[in-house]
Amino acid sequence: MAPTSWLPPSDSVTDPDQIDMGAREAFELFHGERILKCWKVPLGFLVLTNLRCFHLWRKPEVFSHTPWRVGPTYLFYNLAPPRVVLGRFVQLSESYDEGIGASRFLVHDAPGVAADIEAARVAGQQEWAIRRSRAQADRARLTFPRLPPGTTVVVREIVKVPCPFCGNLVEAGRRQCPFCGAPQR
Repeated sequence: MAPTSWLPPSDSVTDPDQIDMGAREAFELFHGERILKCWKVPLGFLVLTNLRCFHLWRKPEVFSHTPWRVGPTYLFYNLAPPRVVLGRFVQLSESYDEGIGASRFLVHDAPGVAADIEAARVAGQQEWAIRRSRAQADRARLTFPRLPPGTTVVVREIVKVPCPFCGNLVEAGRRQCPFCGAPQR
């Protein structure tokens, strides 16, 4: 069974603006990503965006310069539907990590949280598909331009060797180092 803290879960959805600034600095949003909802879970938050779901938790170290850390992140393009376990936990992964177990989060309204995550997951998979097609189109545009027939392209390799006096890289075949003026061998 997954380790859980025995702190009671929150009574409701947390407004994303209520996440303190230190916690907000622990994660970066992707381009075009926005926070939809978040829920208080023991020792942190379960954050739902339009592209993923992740666990934001407080580090136990007392003297850490960043007290918040991003835990498991679940990208919607390959996430299985969430499951409600024992009526109190939302399970987001099917994988079982050695010693940790499956990722389960203690929440107040597990069926409601699972339904919200499932709705965002379906929309997120569509958004990931759109992003993938845009990236493939951008990649296709960035290929080398087609050259007219008969055009010759000359590719030249420049070999550089370290100067024995100053150590800077000098083109092989030069008589003097352009940096220190020392003769080259």
